[in-house]
Amino acid sequence: MSIQSAILACASSSVTASAAFAAWQSVADRLEAIGIDNDLRRAALIGQCAHESARFRTRFENLNYSAAGLWKIFRSHFANEAETRQFAGQPEKIANRVYADRMDNGGPASGDGWRYRGRGYIQLTGKYNYRIYGDLLGEDLLNNPDRAADPDMCWLIAASYMARTRRSGRTLLEWADADDIVMVTKGINGGIHGLADRELQTGKALSALTGTASTAEWQALLLNAGFNPGPIDGLMGAKTRAAQEAAAAHFGVQGEALLQVLRDVE
Repeated sequence: MSIQSAILACASSSVTASAAFAAWQSVADRLEAIGIDNDLRRAALIGQCAHESARFRTRFENLNYSAAGLWKIFRSHFANEAETRQFAGQPEKIANRVYADRMDNGGPASGDGWRYRGRGYIQLTGKYNYRIYGDLLGEDLLNNPDRAADPDMCWLIAASYMARTRRSGRTLLEWADADDIVMVTKGINGGIHGLADRELQTGKALSALTGTASTAEWQALLLNAGFNPGPIDGLMGAKTRAAQEAAAAHFGVQGEALLQVLRDVE
C-alpha cells in the first residue's frame, strides 16, 4: 500500500488528499530524516494531522468567535462577559487580544497575535514557535508567517513537533512506535480531546499503509457505527468480537466487506 492511499483514507475529499499527498512527496526525504521512517510513525502523523485539520481542509486557525464562544474559551483574557461583545466576529482583533504578551508576542497594538496566529495542520502559534520552527527547518517564518500554512511546511512542522516533543520520557514518535495513540494525542492536544476520531484516522492510515486493519481501527469503526466494542485499546476481546458479529448481522456482510461498509459510515 502507499502514503497516497493512507492520506486519501483520512482526507475529506480527493481534492484535499491530492494537495496533501503532493506536498508530502515534495518533502518525503526531509520527513524521513526527521524520523518519519516507519509505518506506525507515518500513520500517527497522518492521522493526527487529519484530525487537527478537519481532514486536511483547514490550515488557518478559525478565530471568528461569537461573544459566547469567546467567553467560554478565552474568558481569562476579558474583564467580563460584556466586553466580549466588542470583539465578537472580528478575528484579527480577537487574535491580538487573546495572544498578546505571551509566546514572545508583543502587546495588542503590535499585531503579533494575528501575525502569528495558528497555521498548519497542527496550528503553529505564537512568535516564539514561529522562530523556533523556522530556525529548525531553515525557513524565515517570522517574516513570512503564511509560509507555515503551505502544505509541505505543514507536514514538516508537524513531523518536527512530534520528533522533539516529549511526554513521560519519550518523544511523540517513540510513543507512535508503541502504538500509543493516547500519549501521542496528549502531546499534541494537551489532553485527549477528539481521541476517538484520532484513533479512527490513525487506524485508517495504518491500515492503508500495511494493507491490514488494526484492531484499534475495527474498534473505532464499530463505535462510530453504533456498535459498542468496549474501550478502544487495540485488544481483540469478547466485547469487540460481539460488536463485529452484531455489525455483520446488521449489514449482512462479513470480513473485508464489513470493514468497507464501516469505513463508509459517516
